[in-house]
Amino acid sequence: MNNLFVLVFVITLSVGSNNASRVFPKNQLYFRNSFSRNDEVLTVQCKSDDDDLGIHSVQRSYVYTFKFGDSIFGETKFVCTLKHGVNSQYSVTFTAYKQNHSIRFGAIKVWEALDDGIYLTDEDHDLVKMYGWVKS
Repeated sequence: MNNLFVLVFVITLSVGSNNASRVFPKNQLYFRNSFSRNDEVLTVQCKSDDDDLGIHSVQRSYVYTFKFGDSIFGETKFVCTLKHGVNSQYSVTFTAYKQNHSIRFGAIKVWEALDDGIYLTDEDHDLVKMYGWVKS
């Protein structure tokens, strides 16, 4: 049992080091502004139980992204609010990432904001509409 604890401890320490990023790549969330109008700005705010990543303004055709590691306790979750329109009149709040009790490395989720809603894809799949905009 002590050997297992030492192994888990060593792996946990190595995940945070720069050299370990190739072996244990961090997960990534992307938020892409794909509105049809050039002047339409996407506002993104993501929070976990431990972190508020702040408010980010994303111009059309640009992306806001961040990297993170899963918790060894299986509790990593990011809830994000996306807004757009005059005075942020359209918004949606959703769980952008939730750990599924196992530790994942290199998971990628791409959330794309289009005129009719929020779409999800990853590196292997087509866009799927997940949420419609709600008028505030």
